[in-house]
Amino acid sequence: MADVKKRITIAEVARRAGVSRTAVSYALRDDPNIAVATRERIRKVADALGYRPDPTLAKLMAHLHGGRGRRYAGKLAFLNVHEDCDYWRDVPALSDFRRSAETRAGELGYETEEFWLYEPGRTPKRLAQMLIARGIRGLVVGSTGRHGSVVDFPWAKFAAVTVGYSVAVPALHRVVTHHYRNTRLALAKATADGARKIGLVTGRDAEAAMEDLHLAAFLAYQQEVPAVQRVPPLRRDQASPRELSEWFARHRPDVVLSTADGVDEFASAGIRVPQDTALVKLLLWADDTGEAGVLPGYDRLGGAAVNLLTGQLQHDEWGVPADPKIVQVEGRWREGASFPRR
Repeated sequence: MADVKKRITIAEVARRAGVSRTAVSYALRDDPNIAVATRERIRKVADALGYRPDPTLAKLMAHLHGGRGRRYAGKLAFLNVHEDCDYWRDVPALSDFRRSAETRAGELGYETEEFWLYEPGRTPKRLAQMLIARGIRGLVVGSTGRHGSVVDFPWAKFAAVTVGYSVAVPALHRVVTHHYRNTRLALAKATADGARKIGLVTGRDAEAAMEDLHLAAFLAYQQEVPAVQRVPPLRRDQASPRELSEWFARHRPDVVLSTADGVDEFASAGIRVPQDTALVKLLLWADDTGEAGVLPGYDRLGGAAVNLLTGQLQHDEWGVPADPKIVQVEGRWREGASFPRR
């Protein structure tokens, strides 16, 4: 019979490090009550022995402590993989995502800290070593802002989850807004209000970055209606008031679904909203006042990302997953003056 590898316990780590089991437990959670030098020494001993937390025990302890306030569980890293070091803060959707993630992390007892992958003078390998030394094994990976991106980082000792579809290599677990269902929600609202001809306006590159899911939902809908009601989607390489104006004059849709263009862009093309057509935004942000559409839920995606990440940490899952998961969060409808009800 093959030998069964013995699980290294906290007691064994404590004996080798010459400290108490409580000190080991706190040090491995990066508890600030343990001196930094002691934490690092204990982590080195644990790594040398091959210690890994028992996921069943971790789950039990989380349950036992659930009613008595959250203990410090460790630290998670926000890994900014964009060339701009301020990208998290400059993009409203990612700011919402991060606030949501920080809130959920705090509820679970985790602190968070941001790291920029492209910090001058620091290689990805050096960053990984620094994170390991500080006891940070969980990474929330941001967007690169470009579809199909490759992110070079030594992933093997980390659990990670990313947001959106921009990071293509490696294939990490990811959380995304449910673009397909959000589009079907908008179509259902429009048809329930009596719209017969519904159009779609989207940017070609931006739509590709979202796996063409708005377009897929729209084309599926068109197969469900008579040919006379079908409006060809307008997929633009760049914003052009003339192109939008000509498309609208040719097809005269009752309602237009848009991934980017709002009331102002339609006005620039000589199209009055809602007098000439109703407008529904498929990616609606909180400051898009007066416009109707779907709030994509980035204020909930962050929490979903942390849930997915901490599950990996509890189950001792490291490196690029063999079977990457996609967690989709559905958007929520918001009424607005651009889509007045009949």
